[in-house]
Amino acid sequence: YISFHDKLTGLYNRTFFEEELARLDTKRQLPISLIIGDINGLKIANDVFGHQEGDRLLQKIAQILKESCRKEDIIARWGGDEFAVVLPQTTNKAALKICDSIIHKCTSADKDPIQPSIALGCSTKENSSQNMQQILKGAEDRMYRHKLLENKSVRSSIISSLEKTLFENNFETEEHA
Repeated sequence: YISFHDKLTGLYNRTFFEEELARLDTKRQLPISLIIGDINGLKIANDVFGHQEGDRLLQKIAQILKESCRKEDIIARWGGDEFAVVLPQTTNKAALKICDSIIHKCTSADKDPIQPSIALGCSTKENSSQNMQQILKGAEDRMYRHKLLENKSVRSSIISSLEKTLFENNFETEEHA
């Protein structure tokens, strides 16, 4: 269990993800979609609120991913603040609906102390001649574009959360600010 799961989130780890991706890369599983996600603001959360809050944010995002995906989907913590999902026998349109569900659940979640937010990228392998590594790279590229587009609004949301937390502790601080 430990060799294939992330200790913090309980999700699969990158090793398991890569093995499953290779195993599922068959004609029978087509179309197969991939979602790559990168948490917005984890570094700031760790720096300002501490690593315990950063870990809670990772766990919150992991839970949102579990709630948004199906049982047969492979959800993995791919790196520090990155997640990957393999969606066997899933069209691009269906994968985009799952992405929308994840984003909706993030915006509806508690802001305790910050709003969970994740940049997502999706790509689909539709025929056997496509290279799975290129599909993975396509999903990753889309995720980075999404992250760049949302960077300022996420930063501003985190700053608002910081102000709220700070002002709750001391009225004089709010007046001074």
